[in-house]
Amino acid sequence: MPMLERVAVVSIAPILPGVVHGGSQRILDGVLRGLADAGAEVRVVCSWRPENDGGFELAPNINIEPLLRLSGYFPDPWEVPPYQILQSAESIAPVFEWAETVYLHADTFYLRNLIPEGRRVVRSFHDFHYETALISAFGFDADITIVPSDYLKRCIDATVGATPGRSVGPVVVVPNGIDLQTYRLRPGVTPRGVRERAESDLVLLWPHRPDPRKGIVEAIEITGELVRMMPDRNVRLLVPRHVDATSSTETREFYDNAIQLATAGGVMDCLEFTPWWSDDETAGAYSFADVTLCPGNFIESFCLVAYESLACGTPVIAARVGALRDMRIPGVYTFDWNLPGGAPIEYLPLNGALISALGNDIDTDAVRTILKEDFSFEEMQRGYLAAITGDMPGAQEPSPESTSTVRFTIAPWCMARSPWVYNDYEYGWTRRDKLAEFLTIGGHHVLGRRAGGRCFTLEVAMEFGVTPEQVKQGLKDGVIIRV
Repeated sequence: MPMLERVAVVSIAPILPGVVHGGSQRILDGVLRGLADAGAEVRVVCSWRPENDGGFELAPNINIEPLLRLSGYFPDPWEVPPYQILQSAESIAPVFEWAETVYLHADTFYLRNLIPEGRRVVRSFHDFHYETALISAFGFDADITIVPSDYLKRCIDATVGATPGRSVGPVVVVPNGIDLQTYRLRPGVTPRGVRERAESDLVLLWPHRPDPRKGIVEAIEITGELVRMMPDRNVRLLVPRHVDATSSTETREFYDNAIQLATAGGVMDCLEFTPWWSDDETAGAYSFADVTLCPGNFIESFCLVAYESLACGTPVIAARVGALRDMRIPGVYTFDWNLPGGAPIEYLPLNGALISALGNDIDTDAVRTILKEDFSFEEMQRGYLAAITGDMPGAQEPSPESTSTVRFTIAPWCMARSPWVYNDYEYGWTRRDKLAEFLTIGGHHVLGRRAGGRCFTLEVAMEFGVTPEQVKQGLKDGVIIRV
């Protein structure tokens, strides 16, 4: 593997001493330490906050430099006075001059002209729906792009990769790694800021950052449902309060709204806010809980929460959205988010997922074996290191298939449940009747597989009863795509 000496890393999100904001920041921390362990000197440029003023050393050979005068708040980190962008550019240009390689973490960095010609540029995406990420993906190139899941790769290939005149470049999947030393069963631990368990307690955990699409409404509704289903149990809903609650009005409003929802639902006594925990404390919270909730319609590109919870022996209830549709690990009980009436009854509803999660114990050892084999933290570090050094085998740009036949497939961001189709980017269902029926049960009309979906021609769809107009409308609405 080629040796790296000087790596500049850009994180638009602020990095604070002793605090990890969320899943993407945990991955970044692992990547930085992997680079330093491989002998690189790492300078990390991030957004300024009073808490990180002056910078700090994260670990030996990893220096955090808060030189970006951006807001640090998503989804609008660049919404600042233009002179602050100028000041940021002037401050970070010398860092890029110093570096041999530039890594853009969760890439939303637009000042690409500051990177000198000839520097290797590697980026990662951890979402593909915020405006900032979409602009970076469609507007800028990189030597290689890292994504955490096949789902996210399929979405990028089907959109950026199909854009006329655009070359997406190599897109490689490096699954997020689960730190099994940190995330493990911790019996008898009571998390910081939480009262001890009583024998009748039924503890639900909603450990997400404050985005309504992460499912706080659904979590409160689930709490109310369990209160009615199990009157002899003391249902508790634990919600960590994000570190931004002290500095962001929008974040404070999120938790105020949660209080209003819980009050209106008659479960305010069940809602318990906790501190924003460290990784070790979060592992204890997973172990403390009976079920971890991931019930929203946020477009998850991986969902670290679900994997971490399983590593600690706690089952997960999750909506089938984004990459969670591909999750096939025992202990995850999924349901179709807000599925309209009239869909086939074999699809597990929310109540069924609840009953299954509460009535089945996880074989934690077996689950941890799966996580170690498929989602190793060390393998993730090695994967990022190989991509950043240019030593990743098979990282070539995909070549288009040569065929004269026009073929289609269901879009990677969609799921069919006849007569409905769910679209991640619409955050809901639309009725598609015959097209939805074909996409749901037309699996015997397979002409080959690409991008995770079955391919079909217009003629095959018409044989099933789908009209050309329905195919045309499906293309327009993003339900199906051309292969």
